[in-house]
Formats: sequence, structure tokens, C-alpha cells
Amino acid sequence: MKRMRWMLGVLVCMFLIAVAMVPPTAAADAPSMVVGRIYHVEGDLLRYVPEENDWVAVVRDAPFGAEDTLYSGGRGMAELIVPNGTWIRTGNSTQIQFIALDQDLSEVDVASGVARFYNKSSDTVVKVTSPFGYVIAYPDTIFDFYVGENAVEAVAIRGKVSFVHAATDARYDVSAGSPSILADQSQVSSGEGFADPEWNRWNATRENYWMAKARARGRSGEYLPPSLRDEAYALEENGMWERVPYEGSERWFWRPRVVVGWSPFTVGRWTDWYGDQTWIPAERFGYITHHYGNWIYVRNSWYWAPPVVSVRVGFPLLNVGFFWYPGRVSWVHRGAYVGWVPLAPREMYYSHRNWGGPHATVLTSINISRININVRNFAYANHAVVVNQNNFYRVNNYRDVRMTNINRTAIINNYRAAPVVNNTVISNYATSRQRYNYTNVPLTEKPHNTVINRIQKNQAIIREGRKEKTSVMQNRVQRLPEGRVSREARIEQPRVTNYIVPAREVNRPKSEVKLPQREVKAVGKPAQPGPPAARPERVAPARPAQPERPAQPARPERVIPAKPPQPEKAPPERVLPAKPVQPEQARPERVAPVRPAQPERPAQPARPERIAPVKPKETITPPARGAAERPKEPGPAQKQIEKAKEPRPSEKDPDEEEERLKK
Repeated sequence: MKRMRWMLGVLVCMFLIAVAMVPPTAAADAPSMVVGRIYHVEGDLLRYVPEENDWVAVVRDAPFGAEDTLYSGGRGMAELIVPNGTWIRTGNSTQIQFIALDQDLSEVDVASGVARFYNKSSDTVVKVTSPFGYVIAYPDTIFDFYVGENAVEAVAIRGKVSFVHAATDARYDVSAGSPSILADQSQVSSGEGFADPEWNRWNATRENYWMAKARARGRSGEYLPPSLRDEAYALEENGMWERVPYEGSERWFWRPRVVVGWSPFTVGRWTDWYGDQTWIPAERFGYITHHYGNWIYVRNSWYWAPPVVSVRVGFPLLNVGFFWYPGRVSWVHRGAYVGWVPLAPREMYYSHRNWGGPHATVLTSINISRININVRNFAYANHAVVVNQNNFYRVNNYRDVRMTNINRTAIINNYRAAPVVNNTVISNYATSRQRYNYTNVPLTEKPHNTVINRIQKNQAIIREGRKEKTSVMQNRVQRLPEGRVSREARIEQPRVTNYIVPAREVNRPKSEVKLPQREVKAVGKPAQPGPPAARPERVAPARPAQPERPAQPARPERVIPAKPPQPEKAPPERVLPAKPVQPEQARPERVAPVRPAQPERPAQPARPERIAPVKPKETITPPARGAAERPKEPGPAQKQIEKAKEPRPSEKDPDEEEERLKK
């Protein structure tokens, strides 16, 4: 019995040891958040700030996630990328809100405007809602969604998508190349099935851009996870990969081409995004290197260690988990100064939201008071960036405003550490509206407050947390009854209202504000209009016609047959070929076209008819030459003209006279 107890105790100890040895990465991977990126902006793009019930302008490389609402200006266009394979492009006067972003699901609401959705994943499902129904897009599909005040249209660009009508809960499948789905509150009809021409051209321009960048990925694509390989060109163009000794072995790190004295988290700015300080880079390589992976200081230079999904044997990369972070730094402060220290790979990162990873801690009202951070433990304390509090939310580059006389000793002796930025770190943090800014450009125009109604409605759905599993949603949509398109339905094209008004009029009653409307999509025009393609066809045949004019030997041939029917025009026409100015040059040119032309004369019916009544009047049989000349005598006046024009015997060509006698 004792032996059995001893063996049972040994087994329990071994089990506990095994559990303790399991890395926490797998457990920490599950709650990681999916964060999108605003990759490209043209014109104005605004973000709604729920805390302030207001709008701010966003810029390239700003993040977005669930609950975020974006509104493009009257001339605004944007390209948005989610790492789960969802790409979105929005047109002008478009309101888009993100309901859920997961590894296998992107749920987005389009309140008005136009957006193109790409599902480039192999397992992600894209769900796009509107006031009239929603679209389900499966992997490897592309579709346009035109949402107006009165109706909605879904156009499949590639593959097949399903539209579910909100009123009837019926499913309508639409494929690329087939008629589109046009629906209002009560009925469903079919549309013309093409994309707006101008909108389609802009999307083609963006596609060409990405094709060019794909060719510039180079070696960098080998070191990145699949979902980040589209960004490989930014690393290839702005730095190089080096094999660097780190922690007892050589690793592949990326070193940027920057100015002397550069350090991470300096060229850009901080902004408050859902309570956490989020880095908005101003460098082309800044987004991927400041939100993924980890910065490492070695050999007197900053290197970036890329994130890895799994450690590959024989491929020397540092085991940095694949997680998105607002900015992996720790905070220090003293009086009117605030600073941040880049964190080493295994140093703890604190935040209000769960961004995932084994070296991240979510703060709550309970544990925040128990956290004690020792500044001495920071590996890169001597690389801290310290600025005056007044500059923290006001500049786009901290290089010129950072303190220069800061070293490790000064940080350790004079500064205190803090897990996050709050009123303790910055005295007016809670009341400062500048903390939500992405740029210092003031907004003179904003969306009218009418648009907030749908935003708040979606926020209530998000707060309820009713998330549907992707597989369950797919099965439910497939079981819906298939609807029939009504041929008799007359549905107007979607019309969108431009709610952008001067900032001072956002709270005025809607009836007192001029809100122009327009059709979301051009009607009656194909996606690739014909006139531009037809222009070369019209020009091509006209070009060869011009050089052929001088090459045609038509003038000598037309002079001879034109003499009998049009005697009044014969003198001027025969003057040019009759001039023997240069006999040695004119002989071959006149003889060659005249010989084939002579047998054609009797084939013309007009000439023998006019000559026939003249021949009986002749009583003398002339030589061959005279026979050819007598039919040309229409009258006495013409005889005098012909006699005056007849060349003198000395001027006649002997070869030509002999040839005529033979005939």
C-alpha cells in the first residue's frame, strides 16, 4: 500500500511539473484581437469617437477594429485591410461600421455609400449588412455594395455571393457576369449587373499598385507570416536583413535605413484608441514594425525581430508571437515630463484591452493598484524618449522635441514607471480632447448628427455580444428559402445623401440643412465604356491612307479616259502629263501606266456608244494614229483646240510613234 501511495505521489508530481512546463502561448493565443489597418486615404476620412460623441480625421496607418465607424468625405476614398484576408475599399460619402472582426469572420455594416469587398482568405466569411438586407461572401469572392436612402444593390465582381432580404428573409444568389440584385424595403428586383465606371477605374488603379508591390517583395517575404507578406515590399525598400548574434545564437533580424541617432517610436505620434496609447507611424515601414514583432538593440543598432506563427527548425528566427499591439512600450513620468521605453521581447506589456500574447497583462480596477514596476528592470532604459507633456499629443515627430540629456542613470533616479497613461502620468489626460487626434489639421466639416442613429443601434448589438459562429451562420443562410426576383417590380437606383455639413451645423435640424442627394452608381453605362477603346480603331485606318496619296499613279491614267466624255475639262487635265519637260524621266512613268490602260478602253460601254455614230462619216482609211485621233473631233471649236495642242513633229517621241504604228 505504501508503495502504491509513493508511486501515486510521484505521478502527481510529474503531472504538475509537466503542466508547469507547458508554454502559456497556446492559452494566450485564443483571445487575441484582430485589428485592421487604414492603408490608403484620398480626401477626408473621419472616425467617430464615442467618448466625445464627435468626429476626428484619421490618416494612413491608423488602426480600426470592432465598434469603429468611419465616414468618407464628399471626395473621400479609402482602402482598408484586415489581416484575416478581408480587404475593403470605400467611395465618397460612405459610412461604414465594424460589428465584428475575428480570425474567420468580418462583419461590417454599410449605412450609405459604396464599398467593394474582397475575401482573399481560404476560410473567412464576410458579412456586410445594410438597412435593406445583408450579403454573405465566401472565400475568393469580390462584390460591390451600393447603399442608398431608398434601395440597395449588390453586384458580384468575382465568384458568387448571397443577398438576404431583410423584409422577406429570402436568399438571392448573384454571380459575376449575371444581373445584380436590387432591393428596397419590400421587394427585390434585378439590376444591370455592372460596376460604376469611375468607381471601377479607381479600384483597377489600386489593383495595379498592389501588383507592382508584389513584384518588390524580395527576400523579406520569407521571414513574415502569410497574412503580412503583402507588406514585405516596405521592408525590402527601407532596410535589409542581417544575421545577428542574440542570446547565444544567430538570428535573422531586419535593420532599417535611418538617420544616425534614430530609435523606434519617435517618427510618428501617440493617440488614445479605446483607452490604450496607440502608435500612428509616419514612416513607410512603421506600421508593421511597430505593431507586430519586437524591437531589439544589439551591436549599437536597432533591429526588428519579425513575429512568427510557429518556430521552424533550422530557420533562426526569434520566438516572438504573432500578435498586434498598440505599441510595446512602458511609461515613465516626472512632473511635466512623460516618456516611454521600448520593451525587450520578454518584458511585460500592460493595456486596457486583451491584445493577446504571454507577455501582456490586461489592467482592471482591481489589479492596477497592485502593479509595481521597477525602472531598473528595463533593458532599454537608456533609450527612453522623454518629452514635455504639452508636446505629447501635438506633434507628428518627437525627434526635435525629445529631451537630449537623458541617460539610464537619470531615468532610474528621477522617473517613476507607470503601466498605462492616465491622470497620474499626464495631469489633464482625462479632459484633453487632443488625445483622440490622428493629425493636427482641424475639421471644418463633419457628418450631420442624423448619421449617429444607426451607429448607436449597431453599438447596442455589439454590446449584447451575440456573436454567431461562422459555420452556424453559413448553414443558416444556406437553409433559407431561395427568393424569386420580381420582374414587375420597379425599384429606383440607390440614392445617397451627402451628410457632410459645416462643423457649426451638425446639430441643426435636418429639415433646416441642405443635404444634396445623388445616385450612388451611374446608370446605363458599362463598367468599361466603349469610346476609349474605340478611339484607336478609328485612328488606325486613317493613318495608312495619308502616305498612299502620293504613291498612287492615278493622274496619268485618269487623264486619257476623261478626254472624250468631258472635253471641257480635257485641256487643263492634259496639260500636266503633256508637258515633256524632262523626257528622260517622264518616259517610263507615262509608258508603264498607259499600256495596261489601253485595252481597257473598249471594255467601257460609254466610249464605243459615242464613237459609233462618228465612224460612218469617215471615207478615208487613215493610219493607225489617225484612227485614234478622229473620234476626238466633237466640233470645229474642239478641232482648233486639238490642232493647237498637237505636238510638232520634232517634239514627238520616236519610240512612242513607232509603238502607235505597230498597234
